[in-house]
Amino acid sequence: MSDATMVRQPPMIEVSSPPVICVLGMHRSGTSCLTGSLQKAGVALGKHHTWNPYNKRGNRENQDFVDFHEGLLQSNKASWDHPPSQLHYTSQDVLRARELVASFAPGQRWGFKDPRALLAIELWQEIIPNLQYVGIFRHPAAVAKSLFRRSGGEMSLQAGYDLWLHYNRIVYSLYRKHHFPLLCFDLAEEDFHQQLEKVVNDLGLSSLAANDRFYAPELHSAEAQGWEGVPWRAKRLYGKLVKASAST
Repeated sequence: MSDATMVRQPPMIEVSSPPVICVLGMHRSGTSCLTGSLQKAGVALGKHHTWNPYNKRGNRENQDFVDFHEGLLQSNKASWDHPPSQLHYTSQDVLRARELVASFAPGQRWGFKDPRALLAIELWQEIIPNLQYVGIFRHPAAVAKSLFRRSGGEMSLQAGYDLWLHYNRIVYSLYRKHHFPLLCFDLAEEDFHQQLEKVVNDLGLSSLAANDRFYAPELHSAEAQGWEGVPWRAKRLYGKLVKASAST
C-alpha cells in the first residue's frame, strides 16, 4: 500500500456491530446464488443488480462496490481478468471504501459480493475488523467453459483455468487462516441447500423457506465435463477446496 497524503476519514465500523458478510468466490462460481440466498435470509445488500444478461436473477452486486474495485484495478493497470500480482492503494482509496461502509445503517446486518473483492481483500480487512467470510467454489472446467461462452470464444479455456487458479488460491489461503464456511456449487441441488441451510443457521440468519430459494437449474449453465485438459494445479486445489467444504 502507498499512502502519500493524509485525509479526513469516516470512522471505522465498530467492532461491536454485527459482522459484515463478504462473499468470496471466482466469477461464474455460484457467488450470485449464495449472495441471493443470504439476502433472502436477512442480509442487506444496499442497491444491487436483480437482473443482467448472464444471470436473469441478477448477480446481486452493489454497483458502487464494483465501480470502486474497477477503479482500484485500473489504477494498478490491471482488470478482473488480468489481476495484479499485488494491489496498491492510497489513503484516498481507503477513504472511499469507508464511505461505502458508512452508507449502511449502523447496526444493520449487511454484506457485499464482488469477485474482485478477493483482489482487494487486504484493504477490506484494514477497514472492517469484523469481516465475516463466506466462500463458494466450482469445478474449474465449468468455470472456464462458462467464461469461454460468455466471451464469445475470446477467452481461451487455458486463460479461464489460470484465472480460476488465481482467484481460488486467494480463497483457499484465506480459508486456511480464518476457516470460514465454504460451499461447493457442484453439489446436487438438495445437497447444496442442506449445506447452505447449515451456513445460514451458523451465521444466525433466518432459515430459508422452499419458495425463498435463490438456486435455479439455469445457474448451472456450463456443467463440468471431466478433467481432460484441466491443469494439474487446478485439480489439486479443487481437491483441497472440496475437503475444506466437507467440514462446513
